[in-house]
Amino acid sequence: MFDLVPIREEITIQGFHSIYYFEFDKYFYHPPERHDFWELLYVDDGKIHAVVDGIGCLLTKGQVIFHQPMESHSHIANRVDTSNVAVVSFSCQSPLMEYFNKKIFSLEKSAQKIFSLFLAEARDALGILPGEYENKNPLDFSKARPGSLQLMQCYLVEFLFSLLRSEKAAVSPMESSPASRRLAENSLVESMERYMQQHLAEAPSLALLCSHFSMSRTCLCRIFKEGNGDSPVHYWLEMKIKAAKKLIRQGECNMSQIAEMLGFASIHHFSRMFRRFAGISPTAYKTSVNP
Repeated sequence: MFDLVPIREEITIQGFHSIYYFEFDKYFYHPPERHDFWELLYVDDGKIHAVVDGIGCLLTKGQVIFHQPMESHSHIANRVDTSNVAVVSFSCQSPLMEYFNKKIFSLEKSAQKIFSLFLAEARDALGILPGEYENKNPLDFSKARPGSLQLMQCYLVEFLFSLLRSEKAAVSPMESSPASRRLAENSLVESMERYMQQHLAEAPSLALLCSHFSMSRTCLCRIFKEGNGDSPVHYWLEMKIKAAKKLIRQGECNMSQIAEMLGFASIHHFSRMFRRFAGISPTAYKTSVNP
């Protein structure tokens, strides 16, 4: 009689949320984000900066970093090098995952081989790996061959254990890089300015900015003030008044329509803000440019 020895699963992958293979240009940047699952980023070629909870670091070819659930993180090119990057997000509740928190791994050949097998199986299962950051479509495994997802799970678990058990793998804790942080904060300010320009019809709101960029009010206001010299809400309102001036000069809309288009609560609120920023009323401005 042989007793059954059950397998204790020390790392269990419940499923995958996204799998990307990006070919970034030297200006790529995405604002801070956070989600309730793990994410790994592997640099296949080039260089890219990672900023985690305000700590910036540079990743080079052959390195991987993990982002734990609900960790604020962003990635940014250094404006010199292009990069090829694989990103995999997955759910895992195993306590052993804490080992990967805020560490950078320089992969040896055996680990690179395992990860390449994972990517090859993912490509086969999905047909093509998404390569656009804005593509948030659910993964479609409807045409995958039998066993594809389980093989992907096995390869990823093997990859994680290879990092845990390796005595040769170069592992380093994240250390703050002032250059990485400065580059990320400058790009964040540019991203916030673009967001405001694209949302002129919305009422200026710090809460909206903090939610979109996954940041606290204190941190967001500090970064914007240091990079722009102005407060976010004041700058947003100023952009609205500049847009209002342009619409007034075009002469195709009346003041009520302009106020509504630019997200002001009322014509009276619009007039008050216009006078505050322009020094004169909307009607007086219209007369001055169209005598």
